Amino acid sequence: MFSKNGIPLYVQLKEKLLQDIKENYKVGDIIPTEAKLENQYKISRITVRKAIEQLEQDNIIEKKQGKGTFVKEQKILYDANSIGSLTQRLAKQNYTLQTQALEYEIIQKEHYVKKLLNCDTLLCIKRFRVLDGIPFALMLNYLDIKKVPNLEENFNIESLYTFLKDTYNIEFYNAQETVEAKNASKEESKKLNIKLNTALLSLHRLSFDKYHNPVEYSDILIKANMYKHKIILSNDKMSNI
Repeated sequence: MFSKNGIPLYVQLKEKLLQDIKENYKVGDIIPTEAKLENQYKISRITVRKAIEQLEQDNIIEKKQGKGTFVKEQKILYDANSIGSLTQRLAKQNYTLQTQALEYEIIQKEHYVKKLLNCDTLLCIKRFRVLDGIPFALMLNYLDIKKVPNLEENFNIESLYTFLKDTYNIEFYNAQETVEAKNASKEESKKLNIKLNTALLSLHRLSFDKYHNPVEYSDILIKANMYKHKIILSNDKMSNI
């Protein structure tokens, strides 16, 4: 079952269990006991225990006293300290974010984002995103339509920011982002396959180019139980030294 390639047996078992969990288990499912794994793979209990401990440390599984070991729902770490699309950030964590639905809307009537981007007509890109096949986020990206002619005819990749840089030479250098909690509406809960009023995190981001001109605004709704927001704080006094 396991090869003698210099990789410790517990690491090989951990990877085998991780693959098995991804392919055959869902959140809340119980995995085999240590005794069953020991018999199945013909390895020592110590090796099995160490592999299980590694999966616990990685938040893949959790032990419940007297009940067993269960598959945990994964939380995605969103690093708010760097510029980049959600797709780009999750790719660094080896997650696959895909677009399940894509719509475009041209907005000529009054809209609050027009003032933010200082434009007359908006192009709104509406995307429903899934993470490793699980409904994850609803995304709205607003752009000045004059700066992205024919985008709706040519956009065919998962990362909008990469597409904007390669196609329109639009690159983001800094941004302002706010995060707030909200309850899922009827429409949102239906799209994300969650119960009405389930907790969501709402991200609002205004991005700027290197000349500090606003170039894109986004509204993102993410399932709160799949998400962690990382922010690095610093001492203002130290930054002035």
